[in-house]
Amino acid sequence: MGEVSTLWQSYLEALRPHLSGRDHRGKKGSLRWLEAAVAERGGRAGTVRNILYKDLGSPEEKLRLFEVIGDLYTESGLEAPPLPSELALESARRALGRDKRRLFRRFVRALEQGDKPQMVVVGGAATGKGVLLAAVERAVPGCLMVNLGGELAQHLHPLAEKLGLELEGILSQLSPTQPYALQAALQDELRSALARALNAYGRPLLLRAEKEGQIGGLNLRDTQGNPVGLAAWIEPLLRRLTIPFLAGLSEPPPNLAWHPLSAPSRAEARRYVKDRLPDLPPERVEALVNQAGRNFAELSRLVLLEAAQIHGSTPTNLSQDHTLRPILQALAVLSPEADPGVPVALLEKVLGKRLEHLSQAERALLAPLGEGKVRPALRTLLPEVPEKEARKLHLLALDYFKGDLFRELYHAHGAHRLDRLLELLSRDPSRLSLLPTLWAESQKWPTPERERLAMAVVRYRAVLGQYAHPEALEALELLFGSADPAIQAWARVKAAEARVDAGDFPAALQLLPPPQMLSGDIGAEGLLVWAAVERWQGDYVQAETYVQQALSLPIQPFLADRVRLWQGLVAKDAGRFEEALEALRQVSHDPLLVGRARYQSGDLLLRIGRVYEAEAQMRQGLQALESSGAPPEEVARVRARFGTALRRIGNFAEAEKYLYQSIREASDDFIRARAISEASVLELARGRPLEALALLAEAEAYLREVRERPEEAHYRHRRTLYRIAVAYWVRASGLPYLPPYVGGQQAPQSEKILRELREELLTKKLPGDRYIALAIDVALKLSLLMPAPQAEAMMQGCLRQSDPYFQAQARLGYAETLARQEKWAEALAQVVQIGDLQDPGVQSWKLGLETQALLGLGQEEAAWKKLQACAGLPAPYRAQLGRVLGKIWPTEALRARLNTQSPLALDDCLALHLSQAEPTH
Repeated sequence: MGEVSTLWQSYLEALRPHLSGRDHRGKKGSLRWLEAAVAERGGRAGTVRNILYKDLGSPEEKLRLFEVIGDLYTESGLEAPPLPSELALESARRALGRDKRRLFRRFVRALEQGDKPQMVVVGGAATGKGVLLAAVERAVPGCLMVNLGGELAQHLHPLAEKLGLELEGILSQLSPTQPYALQAALQDELRSALARALNAYGRPLLLRAEKEGQIGGLNLRDTQGNPVGLAAWIEPLLRRLTIPFLAGLSEPPPNLAWHPLSAPSRAEARRYVKDRLPDLPPERVEALVNQAGRNFAELSRLVLLEAAQIHGSTPTNLSQDHTLRPILQALAVLSPEADPGVPVALLEKVLGKRLEHLSQAERALLAPLGEGKVRPALRTLLPEVPEKEARKLHLLALDYFKGDLFRELYHAHGAHRLDRLLELLSRDPSRLSLLPTLWAESQKWPTPERERLAMAVVRYRAVLGQYAHPEALEALELLFGSADPAIQAWARVKAAEARVDAGDFPAALQLLPPPQMLSGDIGAEGLLVWAAVERWQGDYVQAETYVQQALSLPIQPFLADRVRLWQGLVAKDAGRFEEALEALRQVSHDPLLVGRARYQSGDLLLRIGRVYEAEAQMRQGLQALESSGAPPEEVARVRARFGTALRRIGNFAEAEKYLYQSIREASDDFIRARAISEASVLELARGRPLEALALLAEAEAYLREVRERPEEAHYRHRRTLYRIAVAYWVRASGLPYLPPYVGGQQAPQSEKILRELREELLTKKLPGDRYIALAIDVALKLSLLMPAPQAEAMMQGCLRQSDPYFQAQARLGYAETLARQEKWAEALAQVVQIGDLQDPGVQSWKLGLETQALLGLGQEEAAWKKLQACAGLPAPYRAQLGRVLGKIWPTEALRARLNTQSPLALDDCLALHLSQAEPTH
């Protein structure tokens, strides 16, 4: 068509690549074809050229051509372009009555001026709310149209998908057994989430609401828990919106300002019909207006059928019309609101004829969806289908939709095929989210089927961490009373699992069946709970045994996250770090387990010196645990460990926040003692030994006497004793607990504790990598207090480590003993073997030893250049390098480097210089 110069040409240019073939009008989409199509609809063929090339023509002729082009888009499976604004405005002017025109102009003009109008109109079922909203939608492309009424969940699911909003977590918590106040709070949380998502989406909202509604089969409630109609329920949502909206409500809202809509006058009704059917004879227009009275909803139905029917008569009751009844019933069953598309092949099978053989009236009931599917053109025409006929239709659909999860569930439910329904749910209990009222509907099911459903309900709520949900509690109660001992045992396992998730391990231990009784389907779940209990008690070997037994049993898909989590935990405890990280990385669906996996990954990364990765993983894990409702004690424990990660990267201020928050909020004495012990290390890193000793005294007294979790308590007590020794070393050396460390100090109390600890660790050979780490830490600190030759011999015995981080620690300690003896070449030979670990502590100590060796070799200029590499380290580590190296740097050379006349000691001057500004060459 040459150069594109009008909007009409752009419509055709976008369409032409998708057009092919010819018919009696000529080549589809050509000028001649368009002229013929317009003429067939009562228009003048000669206007088409002027409209296409010059945008000249009456609104009626332009509308007619636009409808032809829109049909071509639909036939090609494309989304039709928006109606040009001038046509939308003209259409609204002719179709709307005076009151609706005034509201239409006010809203549209405000949008055009860049304002954010927010308007509410109110009218009953026959007053034309939908007509007004449709006119605005045509005039303002990009609006979001939402219809609410009846069961809201069916409308909210597709809306949430469009907005990128996850509503399932809120909807799944609603239950008819909840107190009204809790129902009201959850519904208000839902409104708030919708308002945030709509505001973020940013488009003008067009909302049409019926008089009544419900959600998840429950009454709508205001914030006080009182039942309310849909208008009152929507009002808080509207108040939270910052975007433009036009809301058409069926009842006045309690407090918002609103505009009344009146029933259409005869003149308004005539204009509406003529706008939709411009070529309808005047007598026929009057007939439709007379039939509809002043009911716009009915008039729109009649106009729809008038456009399609070829016999000149419109049935007054569409659902009872013998011609339309089969297709209406088929659409009612085969087109759920959450997934309205009906495959043409299935519809033709149900009707027993192909679509091209349908009458015009039947065709008018269908709207094409593309991809071989149609949907109901008007859902309000769909009838209630008698149960017998509905089951037949659901059975036909069930065989057709194999592999389509939602449709299989929907049609198995509708066909009352409990065997198929329960099979689908047993494979993945989270599918219950698609059938939110199923548990309430199952009250009259046979006992065996209801018990199977109860197991799916418990598993579904367990995945969400909602063990206390009313449905979960009711289902567990049913299962505890089962006549089948295996089901009773399974119920005990899930109840114990709930206690584990809540951190109540003693209660879990009381509920768990003995491990030897666990087999079959419940075996893996029970063994994983046993593994959790044994790990809590500190018996890591037995915990791994149970996990390995669980892995040897059949694993249901929905258990995959929990199994991967425990596989990662036991591999971590056994020192198989890469295996552990890979298993933990695969935990990806259950939000609570994802949080735990990220935390455990972070804890492991911290242990092997990948501290920056550890901080990121722990931060994600903590956020996930907090948002998914993890037990407070678990959150407190994770906060404390996250504080340690922050300390390791030199972020002392944030570390203090999380560590002391953990101490304040931990109501479990064991967790609190652990957090106190961790906080003491922060105080030592800040050079505050007295504050650290006060914390350690409290933690040590508790851990020495506690009887619960004996293995864990013994480890925590030994680790706390080590920290007490460090506190005395810090007090004696006058240096913070930060690398680089230097030996040669005297700290008798520290040495005494360290020697006793080392003797115990060598004698008992306690299992687990955490004891390897503790043994290396003890040897490192003890070596600093020993004469260099003896310290060298001890640290040489620590060099055989399989883990790179542990080996780096041992090499650094060994190199320090060599440096004290001025064995510079040997010290450097050890340091260069240390890999590029992303741990500021390792990097700082390595840099300190390299610089010290260069100074010892008389290469002061090279030493100063080497020291500049500390620029990338956190400030506390840079300052520590200054304190340590400043004591051994040649005095005059350092004073010249710093160009200082300060009365401070040169080591303090160097510490300030390195920590306050990036070093310069």
